[in-house]
Amino acid sequence: MTQGSDVPEADGPAAFERMPRAEQFLEHFAKHHERILAHIFSLLPNEQDARDVFQKTSLVLWRKFDQFVPDGDFFAWACGIAYYEVRNFLRMAGRERLQFSDELLQTLSEERLRRRQPSDPRAQLLVECIQKLSRKERELIHQVYACERSVKELAEQTGRAVQTVYNRLNLIRRKLLVCMQRGLAEQGDWP
Repeated sequence: MTQGSDVPEADGPAAFERMPRAEQFLEHFAKHHERILAHIFSLLPNEQDARDVFQKTSLVLWRKFDQFVPDGDFFAWACGIAYYEVRNFLRMAGRERLQFSDELLQTLSEERLRRRQPSDPRAQLLVECIQKLSRKERELIHQVYACERSVKELAEQTGRAVQTVYNRLNLIRRKLLVCMQRGLAEQGDWP
């Protein structure tokens, strides 16, 4: 357990299963919310409409989270719900503007989901290796690489020395390297 917390650190699937459902939802949602919003943007050309549908979708995801299969693909599940929310929005909007047919909307949604899958086996292996990291390690990687925050900024935010954050990143990179080498060796792509 982390200091000042009643929840054990999530270091794997078993620990994740022991987390309360609300925390599981928040972990999934925090990881995928930007991609869900981007998916909705790809279906609705108007930014404000897309943001409104995202808000509605977020509420529906929360309300229906008990229907989500724990080992399932949260992003795909969320995009399925977003698709129906976009359809409902377009049906209810009834404004004088270009509206997509249900068939076109379905095709766009499926294409967007298909493109998100890494086609390079090495990229897929990296995704799997990142998922094996602890939640704190994944958060640090996300902050540095996905959110493009500087190490100095992260150090200031967490009250740690810049060198400490660099050292932590180096340890995580080494873990990922070992995991990748092991995975590539299993695939026969590593000497």
